[in-house]
Amino acid sequence: MEWIGVVGIVVGLVFFVIAAMKGWNVLITSIVTAIIIALTNGMDIGAAMVGNESSYVTGLAGFVQKNLLIFMGAAILGEYIDKSGAAKAIAQAIMNKVGTKSPYLVLLGIAAVGAILTYAGISMFVAMFALIPLARPLFKECNIPWHLFAAAWSLAACSFTMAMIPGVPAIAWINAANGCGVSLTAAPIMGIVGSLIAIVVSCLYIKFALKRAQAKGEGYQAAEEDGVVAEDKELPNLFLALLPLILLIVIIIVGSQLQVANVVYIAMIVAVIASMIVFNKHIASQRDVMGAGAKNSLGPALFTSAAVGVGTVVAASVGFTAIYEAIFNMPGGAYVSAAMMAAVLGGVMGSGSGAVGIISANFLAPYLATGVDPAALAKIIATSATIGGALPNSGAMFGMLAAMGLNHKNSYKHIAAISIGAGLCALVVMIIMANIGIV
Repeated sequence: MEWIGVVGIVVGLVFFVIAAMKGWNVLITSIVTAIIIALTNGMDIGAAMVGNESSYVTGLAGFVQKNLLIFMGAAILGEYIDKSGAAKAIAQAIMNKVGTKSPYLVLLGIAAVGAILTYAGISMFVAMFALIPLARPLFKECNIPWHLFAAAWSLAACSFTMAMIPGVPAIAWINAANGCGVSLTAAPIMGIVGSLIAIVVSCLYIKFALKRAQAKGEGYQAAEEDGVVAEDKELPNLFLALLPLILLIVIIIVGSQLQVANVVYIAMIVAVIASMIVFNKHIASQRDVMGAGAKNSLGPALFTSAAVGVGTVVAASVGFTAIYEAIFNMPGGAYVSAAMMAAVLGGVMGSGSGAVGIISANFLAPYLATGVDPAALAKIIATSATIGGALPNSGAMFGMLAAMGLNHKNSYKHIAAISIGAGLCALVVMIIMANIGIV
């Protein structure tokens, strides 16, 4: 029966991936996928889908319960940063320092702005929509091929700020840290070293990709968006633009060191209140901004939760027991095994945060029982899951590329090189550090 169950899991997840790539609704396809897996593993359909334990509904609802307020807080904060012009003010300040004479520095400047926003917990989509209108005229002036925006953006939002850098309020890292019982600033040495490696490798790749594009004679091609005139409005000064983000990061770092409970929620509330105050004259309606942010949080939260629901059914199946045992007992030790588990789940689910949610709910105890360092384990699982979640089947990947006006054919190579390639370089070093006790 086990081999039939394994085949069923593969068939179900392949369907899930293909459906996502075809643009089908994630909620619908996740339900169909869970049913396929349950049927081929001899599970009771009712219990697998709506049972009180280890069912699709309990997995989905459990993730929503734990993370909805984090999604909502980040989305509302992001809406304030966007609608007030704070993101534009931050971007302009950095680009004024960088200048437009060097295309390479322009790309790194764009990456720096995005990294600041995503490190502060701003949704990658919110930050991206804020940056695209600013990036296009810079790319046009420097004659940079637009597909290289995917490279700069990957370094900004799909690399070290997803889990590696200490204190980042990213969903994957929050779930991994909470599951392992450690703070958001846990494993600081591993996190800093991994971040530096990812940044350096990514910068080298961006330089290589730029030179290669220039050697081919590629340049900027005008797009429809170039004709859109940005709204001329007074922007907040740089200090005020950064203040809510600074408060968010400082509270998380200090609160984590003092072992303050629910520090992420406290930091989010303070940052949102600060935004309401300092950006008041820069927005048309407090009500509309908060309402839009709350609304924007529901889609990502529910879609990620749906993936976790599928993962919960998978985790309860006999087929996955065989897969899990094979991965758990693979050579290399607990850290390598955990990294492989996280990467596989991140890849098949198309979601790093969803994969971490599944692992936290179902598979952490056996790894922790081996005596590994909980902080190192959390950092490795979160990093590896986000690497796996950067495969081309990721729903977020389709959304990002569509928003950029790009596609897999002309731009995914940049995302793969940075999110997966540079990420793996960092992950290998982090695993070595964990094994020798440098955390």
